[in-house]
Amino acid sequence: MMNKTILRELAKQLNIQTVARKKYELEERLEMSNLEYLQFIFERELEIRRQNAIKRNRKNANLPQLTLDETILHEGIRYQLNSLKELKWVQENKNILITGKPMKNKTAIATHLANAAIDNGYKAFYITLDELLLVSESKEKFPQAKLTFSRILKSDVLVIDDFLYLDLPREELEYLYRLLISLTATTSIIFVANRDPKEWIRSSSDKYTLELIINRTIATCERMLV
Repeated sequence: MMNKTILRELAKQLNIQTVARKKYELEERLEMSNLEYLQFIFERELEIRRQNAIKRNRKNANLPQLTLDETILHEGIRYQLNSLKELKWVQENKNILITGKPMKNKTAIATHLANAAIDNGYKAFYITLDELLLVSESKEKFPQAKLTFSRILKSDVLVIDDFLYLDLPREELEYLYRLLISLTATTSIIFVANRDPKEWIRSSSDKYTLELIINRTIATCERMLV
């Protein structure tokens, strides 16, 4: 007869927590064949690992603690939001631009979409534009910045809030352009901004570089105006 102590020790070595942590006793599944029970264990183990990955990814995502009340959104926005929660844009490595006046739930909508991505096995990360530039420029000097930038690079969905809230000098815009080109190669970005791209250009001191950024990263975004 199988020694359960030995079985659990083997499970620990193989990191099969379903058995190792006594989640399911053998006696509870006597009606199953050996192969059926083995399938049962594997399926439960995969689900436990999936849920643990979701918890870990949500913890590392740096998302704001915001709850979105979808009932207060305009019907058209709700429809668009439900469509975006299918996450085809992530699968196709496309970006989203959410614009609107302050206090219109833009960040909450972006967070809601990022959480939907996490629930479906993707990694997400939230950061403001100012923080992104600071982290990127200081990652070689400070371990925390390096860790944060590593999580940004590993994310499938990156939320950049307060995008171009203020006019950036030419050097910063050129650096941002190179950074965004690199990030969009592997990551879907949700840009959150209070102003339409046309307003960015009008107020920019470097219209040429800003137009490059818009044409290469913003122009093909799916847009949500709230």
